[in-house]
Amino acid sequence: MTSLPTNTQQRIQELDIFRGFAILGIFMVNILVMNMSFAYRQEWEIEQTGWLNQTTFFILESLFYSKFFAIFSFLFGIGIALQLQIGNGKSALFFVRRLTALFLFGVLHILFIWSGDILHLYALLGVPLLFLFKLPSKYILWVAILIFLFPFFGQIMKYILAVFSIQPNNSLNGLSKTELIEMVRNGSFWSGIVLRVKEYIFAMPLVFAFIAPVAFSMMLIGGYIVKKGYVFHLHDLAYKIRIPLLVTTGILLIYRYTLIYYILPHHTPEWGSMLSIMLHTLYQLSDVTLSFTFLWALTILYHLPSFQNALVPLSYVGRLAFSNYILQSLFGYFLMRTLGLYASFSVFQCAILVLLFFSFQIILSKYYLNYFKFGPLEWLWRVISYWKWMSFRKKNLT
Repeated sequence: MTSLPTNTQQRIQELDIFRGFAILGIFMVNILVMNMSFAYRQEWEIEQTGWLNQTTFFILESLFYSKFFAIFSFLFGIGIALQLQIGNGKSALFFVRRLTALFLFGVLHILFIWSGDILHLYALLGVPLLFLFKLPSKYILWVAILIFLFPFFGQIMKYILAVFSIQPNNSLNGLSKTELIEMVRNGSFWSGIVLRVKEYIFAMPLVFAFIAPVAFSMMLIGGYIVKKGYVFHLHDLAYKIRIPLLVTTGILLIYRYTLIYYILPHHTPEWGSMLSIMLHTLYQLSDVTLSFTFLWALTILYHLPSFQNALVPLSYVGRLAFSNYILQSLFGYFLMRTLGLYASFSVFQCAILVLLFFSFQIILSKYYLNYFKFGPLEWLWRVISYWKWMSFRKKNLT
């Protein structure tokens, strides 16, 4: 999500298309959590009967879950690496301000809009990236692989929570599903803030033990792509890796569905055992590989004249990725809290809402970019980072 510190003429349009694509996929997953808290997610999923809902769940699980935060993270790593590489006299203070601002944006997002924020996590992970991206590219890649394969983040997170006497599962204080729905729909402004903090604490093990390691690995791979110079020749890279990528994706998809539909229904390995760790790591690898396959397909299609015009609208949203990400949360807040529709939508209805709102975002973004160089939040983040006032309205408008 990091905006490139370059003029608009210097942007790599494929990256903006990737960002727009990621914004769509992220919202397709996020709206489900906006519609029903993680605490009662399984119960809500069981209630989603009928072939439309079941088919939607299958599509989301196969193509969306855990795929798009990985793409977001990859792009964030590319953004930071490009800023470090291009330089333009940026001091360490520039990156301190940039990451601090991003962290504060994330905290405000959690407190006042939605507990499922990712910005604060990116800001925290961005700090070690600044140091690791100074390493030779081969070491960056090896660090990414080691972090992805490291099997004990769950146990480390459990230990840290115990040291600080944090009990995520008790954070909602036994709040029933009915009470939770009533609080979201009709609770006070303050009770909403308290609830979002509790929901965030409830999700901490997921965020820091499972999402963060994958996200950090993907950021490092993004940095590796920049250090090797591949980011400026994405089509050449896509052509070069097409066979190993597609073969690996095919093998891992076979493994994925074998695990879900044949192994786990008949045998559940003990949590923490080497077997469970191996199965889980391969499952995560299938997610990440499919994420890269999506980007590979977008790159190939973008360089085919018959598809290029169809993909360009994604770049409008991608150029305003930060603002559009928050706009989606505001839309979710408006639906679930302001209109009191929390827990009212089926999974199929959620998917339709996302497609309709994303279509609106494409139109709005295209219109906005006719008059402005940066999105409103991109502009604010840029002003804080550079610590100077910048014009964001385009000149010579007729």
